[in-house]
Amino acid sequence: MSTTAPKNWRTENGFDFAFFAPETEKPTSLVIYLHGIGDNAEGFDRGAAIIQSKTPGAAVIALQAPIEIFDPEIPAGQRGFSWFAFGGPILPQVKQWISHIFNRLSIAGKVEKFAHAQLGKLGLAEKDLAYVGNSMGSIVALQAAITARRAPAAVAVRGGTVPPFTKVRQKSVEVFLQMGEWDDIFNPGEPAREKKILKRAFNAVADKFSLRHERSIERLEKKNLKPASKLYPMQGHMLDEEAMKDSAEFIAAALKKRQSPPAP
Repeated sequence: MSTTAPKNWRTENGFDFAFFAPETEKPTSLVIYLHGIGDNAEGFDRGAAIIQSKTPGAAVIALQAPIEIFDPEIPAGQRGFSWFAFGGPILPQVKQWISHIFNRLSIAGKVEKFAHAQLGKLGLAEKDLAYVGNSMGSIVALQAAITARRAPAAVAVRGGTVPPFTKVRQKSVEVFLQMGEWDDIFNPGEPAREKKILKRAFNAVADKFSLRHERSIERLEKKNLKPASKLYPMQGHMLDEEAMKDSAEFIAAALKKRQSPPAP
């Protein structure tokens, strides 16, 4: 994030964000994008353009995570942010991930409240809402959507995961999970088979609690959600522009379906 905020920068309802006005005079939907760790809400112009090319009436918000972080991998001159604390001493990290596993990812609730306030301001309802997430932002977007008090239309995420025991309150949400074939964070492949029976049994149990891509699909399906998914060959954790276009097409279809009047 640069020292000078872009012209479309706003601070409302507890968050900083970039706002991209719809092509239509009155917005017909709201799409909220959540970036990955170490990134920020600036520079989403191309992503917003792709979304609005599929849904011209969409107001797009690139939401900025609340915690600024400092890491040597963040490019010089850019500020990086995180949705929840990451790194540091082991014990606090363990406590944090245990709390996330058991549905206490508080930032997801804050994002949901932000979305509800913005919908009210735009004269829209939850049926007009969709989330798009990337990496850590995907984890938050997924929880904000499927644990919401009122169901949004859809959530499309790139390189995200569903932690074990995540509650699913809204089974009408359409979910699209996108994953790179070489993503070594959330799609590392099957664990190596061990010869020793006890170690093999331990690995089998641990795998059930892992954050691998297919485990996310299984967790949602067990809650009677049927997520769409796509594996991108020859790609890693960061997916290309085609994946963003796929996200945009998915949420456009879901929004259109939710906004269409019921058949007589």
